[in-house]
Amino acid sequence: MGIIQRQSIQALVISYSGALLGYLNFIVLYPIYLTPEQVGLTRLLIAVSVLFSQFALFGSSYTLQRFFPYFNDKQKKHYGILTLMYTIAGSGFVFYGILFYLFRSSIQSFYEERSSMFNIHYLFTYPIAFFLLVFELAFFYARSLLKTVVPTFIKEVLLRLLQTVVLFAYVLNWVDFHGFLILFTISYVVHFVVMLIYLAYLKQLFIAPIRVTGVMSLSKLNRYSLFVYLASIAAVYTSNIDVIMLGALAGLEQTAVYSVAFFIATLVIIPSRAMNQVSIPIIADAWKKNDIPKLHELYRKTSINQLLVGGYIYLILWLNIDWMVQLLPMSYASVKWVFLIIGFGRLLDMATGINGEIILYSKHIRFNLATNIILIIVSTATTLFLIPLYGVIGAAISIPVAYFTYNSIRMIFLRIVYSIQPFTLQTIKALVLFCTIAVAINFIPGADGNPLYPLLLTLPTTILYLFCVIQLKISEEIVGLWNRLISEIRNHKS
Repeated sequence: MGIIQRQSIQALVISYSGALLGYLNFIVLYPIYLTPEQVGLTRLLIAVSVLFSQFALFGSSYTLQRFFPYFNDKQKKHYGILTLMYTIAGSGFVFYGILFYLFRSSIQSFYEERSSMFNIHYLFTYPIAFFLLVFELAFFYARSLLKTVVPTFIKEVLLRLLQTVVLFAYVLNWVDFHGFLILFTISYVVHFVVMLIYLAYLKQLFIAPIRVTGVMSLSKLNRYSLFVYLASIAAVYTSNIDVIMLGALAGLEQTAVYSVAFFIATLVIIPSRAMNQVSIPIIADAWKKNDIPKLHELYRKTSINQLLVGGYIYLILWLNIDWMVQLLPMSYASVKWVFLIIGFGRLLDMATGINGEIILYSKHIRFNLATNIILIIVSTATTLFLIPLYGVIGAAISIPVAYFTYNSIRMIFLRIVYSIQPFTLQTIKALVLFCTIAVAINFIPGADGNPLYPLLLTLPTTILYLFCVIQLKISEEIVGLWNRLISEIRNHKS
C-alpha cells in the first residue's frame, strides 16, 4: 500500500481542492447568477457530452491502462500504443458524431416539451465531447505511467478554476449566455492542451508508428477493447442517464436541483476516485503476475478505507446540509433529501471496494459485460419508472437501487471464483460507528434552529469519529498515518 497510500493522499488533497472550487461554482455561484434553467442546461450539455465521449472511446482508455505494462518501453516509444488508441478514439468520435447528427430530430423531439433550450444549444456537445475524449486518453496514459498527482490537478482543479473565470466573465456582462457557453467549452480545450504540455515535459508524448503487433496481437487487443467498451460505458451511463432523463421528463429546473445535490454527494466518493486511480495499475500488475493474495489484500483495504472516509464525509455533509441549502434560492429546497438518497448510494458503492476494477482487468471480461448490461437495464428501468412518479426524488432513488444490484452480483462472483471478498470484522465495527453517530446527529437538540450550530459540531464529531477509528483499530492505514503524524510532531518538538 506504500505507493497507493502516498499518491492517494496527494491526489485526495488535490481532488478536494477541486471539489471546493466545484462547490463554489455549482453550489454557490451558478445557482445565484444563473437561472435554474441555465444551470440545468449546463449540466445536461455536460451529461450528454460525457456519454457521447465514452461511447466514442470504444474502450481505448481502459485498454491502454490494462495492457500498458506490456508495452512500457520508453526507448521504443511504447510501440506506438498511444497512437493506436487515439486512432481508435478518433474513429469512434467520427462514427458517433455522424450518428448523433442523423438522429438529431428524434433527440430534439425528446426534449422539445420540457427542455427546449437544449435543442437551441445542443451543438456544444460536439466540441465538449471531443475534448473530453482526447483528455481522457491522455489522463489514462499518465496514470499508466504512475503519474496521478499533476493529471488529477489538471482534471479536478484547473478545469474548475477556468470555469470560475468563465462565470465571472458572464457575471461582469463581458459576454451573454451564449458567449458563456462558448467560453465554457473552451475551458475543456485548455485543460487538454495543458495535459499535453505536461506529457511533453515528462518526455512521454509519443505520436509514434504503431508497432504493437511486435508485443501482442491486435486481435487480443481488439477483443479486450470490445468487451471493456461495452462494460465501461455502464458506469458512465448510470451516472448521467438520470440527468438526461430528467431533462426530458421533468424539465431543466428539476435537472438543476438534481445536479446540485449530485455534486454535493460527489464529495462523498472523491476518496474512492483518488484511491482507484492509483490502484488500477497495481491491479493490472497483480493480474499479470496472477497474484491473487495481493488482489485480496487490496480489495479489503480499499473497502474498509473507502467506507470509513466516505462515511465520515457523508456524516459531516448531512450535519451541515441545512445551512448549505439555505445559501441557495428557494427553488433548490429539495436538494437536502435528494442528497441524502444519492449520498447513500455512493457510500454503498464505496463500501463494496474495487470489485469492478478487479473484474475489469481480469480474464472474466464477459462476466463484467453481463453485470454492466444489468446495471444499464436497472438504471434505465428505475429512472423511467420513478421520475414520472416522484420527479427528482425518483431519479435519486434509482442510484442506490442500481448500485446495490450491481455490486451484489460482482461480490458474489469474486467470492465464488477467487474466494475473495471485501468485508471483515472491521467492516462491522465501521458500520456500528457510522450508524451510532448518524443517529446521534439526528437527535442533537437545537441543530435546526441555529445555522451555525452544525458548523460548531463538526469539529467534535470529527474528533469522536477519528478517536473511535484509532482506538478500535478499524483501519491499519489510518492508524499508521496517525502514529506517524504523532511521531513527527514529537520529533519536531524535541
